[in-house]
Amino acid sequence: MKYLLLLRGVNVGGHSKVVMAQLRESLTQLGFTDVVLYINSGNLIFTSSLPRTQVQNIVTSFLSSNYTFPIVSLVINENEYRADFKDLPAWWGADTSLRHNALFLLPNFSKSNFAQIKMRIGNYDQVEFRNHVILWTSTLKQDFNKSLYAKLMREDFYQNVSIRNRNTVLKLLKMI
Repeated sequence: MKYLLLLRGVNVGGHSKVVMAQLRESLTQLGFTDVVLYINSGNLIFTSSLPRTQVQNIVTSFLSSNYTFPIVSLVINENEYRADFKDLPAWWGADTSLRHNALFLLPNFSKSNFAQIKMRIGNYDQVEFRNHVILWTSTLKQDFNKSLYAKLMREDFYQNVSIRNRNTVLKLLKMI
């Protein structure tokens, strides 16, 4: 089975530095095969015969014992990823003047937290909830501070998602 591994908050602004080539080699040593990485922000694709929960446990254990800072990760299998990005809404990516992101739900994400946020969505955001991801479109520059998306960074909710832009999501979809 092919898997996608997403790491939250690595190699951002010089903080939480992870050398991706070394991580790729480490995943190979852990028994994963065909390990490929995409850009330097924690996107890896690999193959394993193990079930997703076991893969997630192996990755989580490895990261916690080999890095001095916490790294939250999400493992999604190919079928789950493809299902989450099938039949995308027309608004997600239609207007290039807007911000189009995918907020991947990390293992500690609580859907009850999202219910509270969902009630606050206004005119500056479009949101669709999928199994492992939230598709989110918001203003890019003009009126960005009025969008709920801009306010999320101060919420507990933000710590429980890993964000990728639409271009990265679509590239990973082709790679997986």
